[in-house]
Parts: sequence; structure tokens; C-alpha cells
Amino acid sequence: AESQSEKKEDEKKEDEKRLEKFMGKKERRRSSLNKPLQGDYMGAKTNNKILSIIGKHEEKEVLFADSVIKINRKCKRQERILLLTEKALYNIDPVSIKSKRRIGLLDISCVKMSGLQDNFFVICVPTEYDYLFVSSKKIEICLQLRRQYQFVHHGQVLPIEFKNTLEYKVDSGSFRDIKFTSEEEGVSTQIFEKKKS
Repeated sequence: AESQSEKKEDEKKEDEKRLEKFMGKKERRRSSLNKPLQGDYMGAKTNNKILSIIGKHEEKEVLFADSVIKINRKCKRQERILLLTEKALYNIDPVSIKSKRRIGLLDISCVKMSGLQDNFFVICVPTEYDYLFVSSKKIEICLQLRRQYQFVHHGQVLPIEFKNTLEYKVDSGSFRDIKFTSEEEGVSTQIFEKKKS
């Protein structure tokens, strides 16, 4: 029988292979190419408040947890904890350690990101509204989310869209475009309001 350490090593190799393929569509900074994938970057697995939040939904596994930036409806940056469990994605306030929103993995339709060297990504939730996040660990978040999505969807793969102009839903009646442009100093990002009925 395969030992626990051999199983973890196999999973690590599988992650590395997926990471290479994933990066085939997204430019990467040199500093992020060989980052090890940890999953829990803030001790969420032993945080009683966080375990209590996910326990209310009969969830036990913390697959990913880290501080991210959420771009809110007013285009303001807010620090949040992004937490992935076996069934859902959580937006948690890092000060109060209270859940601001829980999104079931079955409710996510896709992830969007540009093909450039930026840290933005969109989680699309058609039945509600989308999330625009900023994280240097966006690739790991997508890998973990994709793996768990495939499990809960019985083999269906989570679509990941790469475009340098991304549309996302702010609320039931309004959408925004976020446009990425490659420049000498890095990547320029602009957000445009779009109204849809």
C-alpha cells in the first residue's frame, strides 16, 4: 500500500505538472515560478473561530486559506481571508473572523484572469454576483479550486478563461470591465462601469 508520504509526494508532483500547463496561458513573474504550494498559509486548520464557521455547514477540510484583497462594489480594496473547504469558498473578515459570504462550489461557473503578469482574478457566480480578488497565490487558488470543483461536480472541469479584458458582475443589474495592458513598468489595470438591464 502507498504510504502517506508517498501519496503527498505524488500529489505534489501532480500539482507541479498542472502548474506548468496552467502557466502556459499566463505570464509569470520569475519570483513566483518555484513557490511551494502550501494550501493553508495562516493556520486556519487550527483556528477555532474558522473551524466553527465551516463546522456550521458540516465542513471539516481547509484546502486553502490566505489573506487576499477583495475589490468591492465601490472599487475600494478590502483585506479578506479567502478560505476553500471541501464544499465552499468563504470570504472572511480578518479582524472579526466572521464570514461575509459563503459560495457553494456548485454555484461557481468559472474563474477569469488575464494572460499578463498581474495578480487579479474573478470568481464568477451567475446566480448572485462575482468577486474580483487580488492575490500573488492566484494560481494555487485556481488549482485547489479546480481540483475540488471537479470532485463535487463528478469529473466536470472548472472553466478558466484567459482574456486581457474581463467582464464581471457587480450586482444583479450592473457589470464592469477590467482591462489589463502590458507596459514597460509592469501591467496597467483599468476598471470601466457597464450598465446592463
